Amino acid sequence: MVAAMTSAKPSLPSTPFLASYHELFKAEDLWAAARKLGAVERARKIDVPALVEATVLAMSGLPGTQTTAFANYMQLTGEAVAPSAFYDRFTEPFTDLMADVSRRAIAAVRAVAPDDGEAVALAALMEHFSDVQAADSTCQLLKRLAAHWAPSTSSDRPASFKLHAIVSLKDGLPVEHHVSPQRDHDSPQLAEGELTPGTLFLADLGYVDHERMIRLKRRGVHIVMRLKKGQNPVIRRVRTGRGPKRACRGLTLDEALGTSMLDFEHGRLDVDVTIAANLDGEVTEEAFRVVGLEHPDRPDGDWYYLTTVPHDVLSVDDISLAYRLRWDIELLWKHMKTGVGFAAIRAWRQPAVRALVHAKITGVALARLLELAAKPALQEHAMGQLAIVLALNRSLPMILSLRMRSQDIDLAEMERRILLVTVTLAKSRNRRRDRARRAKRAALSIAR
Repeated sequence: MVAAMTSAKPSLPSTPFLASYHELFKAEDLWAAARKLGAVERARKIDVPALVEATVLAMSGLPGTQTTAFANYMQLTGEAVAPSAFYDRFTEPFTDLMADVSRRAIAAVRAVAPDDGEAVALAALMEHFSDVQAADSTCQLLKRLAAHWAPSTSSDRPASFKLHAIVSLKDGLPVEHHVSPQRDHDSPQLAEGELTPGTLFLADLGYVDHERMIRLKRRGVHIVMRLKKGQNPVIRRVRTGRGPKRACRGLTLDEALGTSMLDFEHGRLDVDVTIAANLDGEVTEEAFRVVGLEHPDRPDGDWYYLTTVPHDVLSVDDISLAYRLRWDIELLWKHMKTGVGFAAIRAWRQPAVRALVHAKITGVALARLLELAAKPALQEHAMGQLAIVLALNRSLPMILSLRMRSQDIDLAEMERRILLVTVTLAKSRNRRRDRARRAKRAALSIAR
């Protein structure tokens, strides 16, 4: 299905956003994908397309994304389902189905999106690279019950997960994303194979790994990273810097800088270096480049960057400007947390959490499709992407109404569905409160 979405750029109909929305949630495609992934076997009594759509539309910031999805499902189908039976549908095969939906949503954006970004700095980089991508992670707390698979770094809040992503800065959407326990370090979680030749990869100190950097360079992936203290590469050639350039060859960077043999020239430093690593059981050396910017007034001192980009492609200042674009990945986290209800996830089973994360990614992609559809009407008026995400969130009642309208629902049926949602959720909440009271009384009796 992804291939069908990306084979050619479709001509925009008169309703570009709703047409894309309808294509994404087309029932026959979702049923076919569900059968292929095994999501139907354990969901015979559930309307799979409605379950997928209800989960994606659960963008409310109210705590309990699954509860919002439950309410959406009852609105879309008009069927009464026990809460436990509904939540049991969030299985591994359903998670795979939600991952497929998120990939198709992102592919739909890239099928109609511009070829490059609007930022001047990004547009300049796209003249040299096929894409500019950044890696990062963000954390989200979970219920204590999730501590067995998602342990956190806090004893007070024992369960938390990390969402890892490699994001294309052209559209702010993931090239790859996945979930791990919060305790897992970012570096081993990097999906190195998703970085393609010709890409400029931006990453912070948490992703420093000499072996991987050598592998990426040899595959044609360009790198810009901060130089980590203790890396201390060996100087091969000084291109920009004050001091006896030839005498610096063979010294480590720390030796040359520490003995004042090498210093900044007009606040800039540009040095070819060698980095060594154990690759496939053998010590291997590879040429890299270190550039530095002098910041005598900053509390964190001067900044150094390690890169594979040649000096005739990006200057020292260009490298610094390119690295600043890495912060654009924070926009994705902001859109997810503020716009599509990422922080509202209260599930604790691993398949459910992963399915909901895929739903949030799909929601951000839908917002991007809405932005592309709105651009002709906005014309010269700028509108931030977060505003678009929030606009989509506020439009969800209309989208749900439109989907129900296709079922020829009259006022009486609408009333029945409203009451169904109200009564079901009220009963479920009362049962949870009763269980909490009983547990509290039992704890008090044991303490006595």
